[in-house]
Amino acid sequence: MRRTMVWACLVVWMALSASAFAQSPTTAEGFVLDNEGNAIVDAKVLLDYKGHVIQKYRTKTDKKGRFVYVNVYAGNYDVTVSKEGLGEAVFRNFAIRDRGATEKAPTFRIARKKSEAASADTAAAGAASGAGSGVAPTAAAAPLPAEVAGALAADLEKAGAAMKAGQLDEAVAGYEAVAAKVPNLPELHHNLGLAYTRKKDMSKAEAAFRRAVELKPDFTEAHRALSVVLYEKGNREEALSEAVRAAESAPNDGRLQFTLGVMYADAGRTEQAKEALLRAESLDPQDAEVQFQLGTLAVAANQKTEAINRMQKYLGMAAPNAPNVAAAKGMIAALER
Repeated sequence: MRRTMVWACLVVWMALSASAFAQSPTTAEGFVLDNEGNAIVDAKVLLDYKGHVIQKYRTKTDKKGRFVYVNVYAGNYDVTVSKEGLGEAVFRNFAIRDRGATEKAPTFRIARKKSEAASADTAAAGAASGAGSGVAPTAAAAPLPAEVAGALAADLEKAGAAMKAGQLDEAVAGYEAVAAKVPNLPELHHNLGLAYTRKKDMSKAEAAFRRAVELKPDFTEAHRALSVVLYEKGNREEALSEAVRAAESAPNDGRLQFTLGVMYADAGRTEQAKEALLRAESLDPQDAEVQFQLGTLAVAANQKTEAINRMQKYLGMAAPNAPNVAAAKGMIAALER
């Protein structure tokens, strides 16, 4: 009898897992064009999923400026399109979904309008993320001491302008030249690390960020950026350690606490994940995704009432097209059964 009950519970749990965490696959497709509507060939496309797991998809455009990525999660994405020499544009919370037979694929333009430039300058630098994961660091350049900026203003301004224009080789060369003259400035190594991150040269980015935190151990943004680079490279434990250091120097950063929660959960450290997520909730009670993550922890712990309450709270706070709405409804239905 006991064996039968255990088996029945196992079957229910497997059904719950399947219905709760399954996400409908779809095809991501689009065109990348310039200001004049011309196709941009070999433009880099980064699809950063904002749903229930940390997932990124990278591809390039063909000779028609078209990109296709089959079998991705349906939901909201931050879509970053870039081309050396033309620049970069970021389209936040773009919905990727099944399209009708007569519905055209979306168009993404690298048009250096002020709004897009600002978005690109503050975009996450090649970061992994989940549903509003907060894993990504702020990619804005760190200000240098006034006296240094004054003495090397022309070189720094040129490197910064190249970075904003997407001329990453020129940006790296400029920052490297300044670093050769003033090698012990942590902010400069941080900015160099951001340039390398946008070039997708993660090894050199890691070295630059490590130098920044070596020179300034309490450099929050450098620790945050280093954690993201390490996470991208698959070094999850050290990435978590760097995120912890960043959180220690910025204890009231709710998004960073959310990042910690996601990373702890990914490492199977559920108690610490819950602690970080509860801290995130207290700092930013309007963040719906915190409720979803707490709900999934409750599901894993077989805390039925807590899981249902969290998922219902998430649905009450989230936008109707938020990426985890379907998953939350599926979990509630399975738990109530």
